Amino acid sequence: MGDVSRDSVTPGGSPAPLGERGRGDAGGGRSTSLEATAASPTSLAGSLRDLPFAGSPWLVAATLVAALAAYAVIAADVVEGGRLSSLDEDLSAWVARSMPGVAEWIARVLSWIGGWVGVSIVVAVALVWLLRRGETALGGLLVVVALGNQVVNIVTKDGYDRPRPTAGSPIDLPLSSSFPSGHAMTGIAVFGLLGLIASRELASGRARAAALVAGFAFGALIAASRVVLNVHFLTDVLGGVALGLAWLALCLLAGTLVAARQRGYAEPS
Repeated sequence: MGDVSRDSVTPGGSPAPLGERGRGDAGGGRSTSLEATAASPTSLAGSLRDLPFAGSPWLVAATLVAALAAYAVIAADVVEGGRLSSLDEDLSAWVARSMPGVAEWIARVLSWIGGWVGVSIVVAVALVWLLRRGETALGGLLVVVALGNQVVNIVTKDGYDRPRPTAGSPIDLPLSSSFPSGHAMTGIAVFGLLGLIASRELASGRARAAALVAGFAFGALIAASRVVLNVHFLTDVLGGVALGLAWLALCLLAGTLVAARQRGYAEPS
């Protein structure tokens, strides 16, 4: 016959009250489950923890401040007609006169990818892939970065209302104002985030660094394509890059704060 006492006493040796067996373990299991959920890769906390640099709030905050400072300097130069923006017309004239046709066609492809149709397709494919993996929090972050980036660009364009280059372009000039470049913002914010997401899937540090660089480099190429096509001045693109980086950093920082609150709610009182 088995030892009945092993099934009817608490770990301290005292008899457990009727109906109370296992209740303490159930409560402890609930806390552990909440903590695991808050830190799991499918939660916002787990997703941001796995992204390179995003797990360091101070580094993200420093990037945000630096990007906003760079944007402020460029915007002030554009408004006041400073030394940097004084080069815009000369560069635009050189592009219209000397840009090779091959470079223009490559720029057309990059510009299409960075436009609203191309970006919508890229984001939709990435979102389906993330959702199929259960990465709903990271998918939501991608959507916020992509849509919010467009809103920020529209608002800032209306604030400056800068004319576009008139030296000549192989494509029709968009009707919106020139500063800052929406393609440059999208390239850095959206494709930079995609580079961060891709890097977390790789094992070696070298491969992760390569994916991270590739994401931001591709975004920079999209930004440069607007200068090659002569639909933006150089300062438009530089301002867009700075503002796009600031928006991405702001979204990552906000996500970090939300994730910290999630962890706080999951901790047992």
